[in-house]
Order: sequence, then structure tokens, then C-alpha cells
Amino acid sequence: MSRLANRAEVIKLARFLSVKAGSLSYLHDLPSDAVATLRSAISDVLHDELREPLGLLAAVARWLPAWVSALCARSWFGAPMTARLASELPAWRVANIAKYLDTEFLADVAIDLDPRSAREVLHLLAAKKVMAISHVLLLRRDFVTLGRFVALLPDDVLQQVAVSIEDEGDLLQILFFIEARYRIDHIVRLIPTERMRRAVLLVCDESRRDLWPSLLALLTHAGYGLKCELGDLAAEQGERVLTAIIETVQAEDLWEDVLPVVVCLSPEVQKQVVNLAALQRPEVLQLIIKATSYRQLWSAILCLAEVMNSAGRDNLAEVMEQADDEFLAQAAYAALLRSQWHTLLDIVRRLTPARQQDCHEILAHYLPSLDSETATYLQGLLNEYGIKPRPSAPA
Repeated sequence: MSRLANRAEVIKLARFLSVKAGSLSYLHDLPSDAVATLRSAISDVLHDELREPLGLLAAVARWLPAWVSALCARSWFGAPMTARLASELPAWRVANIAKYLDTEFLADVAIDLDPRSAREVLHLLAAKKVMAISHVLLLRRDFVTLGRFVALLPDDVLQQVAVSIEDEGDLLQILFFIEARYRIDHIVRLIPTERMRRAVLLVCDESRRDLWPSLLALLTHAGYGLKCELGDLAAEQGERVLTAIIETVQAEDLWEDVLPVVVCLSPEVQKQVVNLAALQRPEVLQLIIKATSYRQLWSAILCLAEVMNSAGRDNLAEVMEQADDEFLAQAAYAALLRSQWHTLLDIVRRLTPARQQDCHEILAHYLPSLDSETATYLQGLLNEYGIKPRPSAPA
């Protein structure tokens, strides 16, 4: 479960229900998809309650001249009802009516408009009209509404909207609330690299601390290829930027989101990140171990440990010393699946003798289930790293 995605969905739901996000804090343990489904279900219920009167109004609106429908919308229906009525009309009809409505009113309509019925309408509206609506929403700082519709825009209009947004922080907040996360990679590739570089550098600006989770969300939701590109871009900015990112993740307790991102980085950047002093601090490694255990990221932690220097492995061993046997058992199972015995045992040999014996006991359970060649190999590694079994009790 992504904490960042959950945070965005809870804010969207709070906005939909006209309540403060803090009043929905009990939803933070749910998967983000579950919160999004809840929002859609509530919207559908409200729409179903109005289906009959909306159907009658839509039947009348189909025959009225577009300018008359626009007058009715502005003078009698209001923006929320107009938004619901739009989902009952053909897209071409909605686009025609929109020509007679002012930008401020259309921005109000966009707040309640169902994205599922808006794609065709947005493609039929003139680019100038879409730009004007986006400008109004931006002036209102309504990133939630912008995030719901930005992925639905045609590429040429989307590029124009992106160019019109001068502040990279605003771009990050729109992407944070984006409804169609599968479109993030495509959208980011439409934005010039220099602007993305400036967006990454915001993590070093203490005055814009509120934007840091949005930047991390972008890294989290990006596809594998884009994760690598953004990671390389961050690494190119130097140790100061990488350290700032680590400190942000630590302060927000977002390792559950970010660990899978680090695993996707290029080997060179992985090595650079895991060997930073900021990441090897005991309190940081403790939260990383906690996230690893909670999200079953055993393979990820072993991949990172593989490129960690000796000092980092010493610190990791200190933290693992306090871990319970279940953690050690899961780590051993991950090593078995990925054949990462050297990495695991090099860390285990740094534990106290008592904990080494605990690990030997865990690994010994696997030996009978392995083929003879693998079992012999593993036993040889245990001997090589000096990991011995618990002494037998005297008779």
C-alpha cells in the first residue's frame, strides 16, 4: 500500500464530501484503490438518486438551442447540477452549450464533473477554452480538480497547459492528485527535462517543504523506466539533493513507498544512494527495516545491501541484531529465492554469536528441502563465513 497514494485519495474524498481531510484519518490504513472506489461509489449513489429528474432535464436540453440551455444552467441549475446533467447528454451537445458559458462558471462545473464522461467533451472543446478554465483553476489553487482532468487532455493541449504553469511546484501538486496514474510517464515526458530538474531541486528548498511529498509521489508512481531516469536526474544534482530526499523520506516515514523506487534505480545510482551517510544512520535503517517487514520488501533490502559498503553493512547488522526471528526467517527465504546468500551471510557474520546461532538454526531448516548440490553449497558458505550452530547441551 502506498501511503502517498492513500494521502491523495483521502484528500480527494474529503473534498468531495466537503469535510476536512483530518476527519477521515481513520481511512489512512486502507489501500488507495479502496478509498478511490469508496469515492466513486458515493458519487454513483448520489447520481442514481437524481437519475429520474436528470433524465427529464436532459431530454428537454436535447431540443433547446444551446444558448438557452446555457442560460438555464447559469441562472437556474447552478454548477453542481449542470455537472451532473452533463453526464446525461452527448459530448457534442455539452461542448456546444459550453461555448455560451463563461470560464468562471465552467471552472465551477469542472469541480463536480465526472471524469468518466469528460474525456470526449475535453477533446471537443477549443484549446483556448480549456486553457482559460485551467488558468482559473490554477489561480484558485484547485490542484485536485486539475489532477482529475489533466490526463484526459489531448497531448497538444496538455503541453500548452504545462507551459502556462510557470511554477514547477504547481506541476508537482497537479501530478500528486492525478486521477489516471498510469498516464504519469507519458505526461512527464511531455514536460521539458530542465523543468523536471528544477522540480527535483525543490527538495532542497526548505520554504517549499509542503511540496516534498508530491515529488516523492511522482517518483513512486512513475514506471520503471521513468524511475530510472528521474533517479539519475536526482543523482546528477549531487549528494546534497540525494541527502535532502532521504531526510524527507525519513521525516515523513515514507520508506514503504520509496524502497521499491530505489531498487529500480540504475546500479550506479543505487550504490551512490545506499552508501550516503544520511541513509546509513541507525534511526534511518530502523525505519527501513520496519518498512521491509511491513511490506515484505525482503528482496529489495538484499539488493540494496548487495551494493552497500562495509560500514553500512555494520550499521545494518546492528539494527538487525534487534530484529525478531520472523524477520531473520523472511530474510533467509528471500536470499533463497534470489540466491543472495553471500550478501545475507556477510551481514549475519557481523551479528553477535548468539544471533548468528539463531540464523544458523533458521537456515538449517531449509537444508533438508534443498537439492544436495545447493545444500552442500549453502553449508559451505556457512562454514566460510564462520556461522556456527548452537552448541549441543551437555548430556
